[in-house]
Amino acid sequence: MVARNQLLVLWSRLGSFKLSDLDRLMWRDRALFEYITFIAPTSDLPLHALRMRALRRGEGPYAARITAWVKRNARLRRHVLARLRKEGALPLTAFEDRSVHSWTSSGWNADRNVSQMLSFLIRLGEVTIGGRATGRRFFTLAKDWFPKIAPMSPTLAARSATERALAATGVATFQELRRVYALGRFVTQDALTRLEREGVARRVEIAGLRGARFALARDLGRRTEPIDGTALLSPFDNLIIDRQRTELLFGMQYRMEIYVPRHLRVRGFWAMPILHREQLIGTVDPKMDRERGRLEVITFRLERGAPRDRSTRRAIEDAVDDLAAFAGAREVAWPKGIASSYSRR
Repeated sequence: MVARNQLLVLWSRLGSFKLSDLDRLMWRDRALFEYITFIAPTSDLPLHALRMRALRRGEGPYAARITAWVKRNARLRRHVLARLRKEGALPLTAFEDRSVHSWTSSGWNADRNVSQMLSFLIRLGEVTIGGRATGRRFFTLAKDWFPKIAPMSPTLAARSATERALAATGVATFQELRRVYALGRFVTQDALTRLEREGVARRVEIAGLRGARFALARDLGRRTEPIDGTALLSPFDNLIIDRQRTELLFGMQYRMEIYVPRHLRVRGFWAMPILHREQLIGTVDPKMDRERGRLEVITFRLERGAPRDRSTRRAIEDAVDDLAAFAGAREVAWPKGIASSYSRR
């Protein structure tokens, strides 16, 4: 609607940045890599290689179906790998559908056999994304793209992921740690228990909330300055991706409405939560009209009890203006009902 999710996540934290810097980190330096639905540091490759190996052994959700389908379509797999071996990085359209058994599902990927094969080969660690151009992904052989890595034991992976998930969330239950993007699948109760026993993690309580929660001992008692800023968050941002936790800690009931029929939407298709200082105070649903060079605010909603003073309104306006500038818009259009107080054209 405005920009790719990974760009919005970085923008929320860094402000405007050069897209060329991200491209350099990904495609020249190879310090980052695309894997399934996220971009991860290449230094984390040993962690994700565990998932790849487990999938090849048929372990995990849907693993048996995926590996069985790939095996039944060995001809298509050989075609893909042979083309990549001979010609290097290629786009999806370069491959013929030589499948014998079509992929079936009730979703959008039914019968999309080539894209499914490439997706599964990425999960299996045989193929990876080696570049992007004009919106297209270019696939390449993983062994030619990735550096050689030392195997990581499941025990070490669980400890590392659990400690890092705690650092990312600040305070969380075990189930909340399991829902942290990219790391949660490796979090285990044994690793959390071990960290607590060693004094690395400590059990904490939050007034008014039930259940055991944990935090890193080094973070407890640390003085932090109040955050004085305003940012718009992608609907997929890790801060709010756990909707139940978002509601418990911030008091905002937020649901993604991408798949909700238009007439039933409350916040909007791409509603971006507004993080103002240390609170979520509302949402802005923006849409980029690239033909006119205009960022359109489709819906704007403040939570009950959110500040409505002039400085807060100005902070929200500035955040939307910054988003527009980052997306390449020349102007911002607010809904007519609030244009007089929120639009600065």
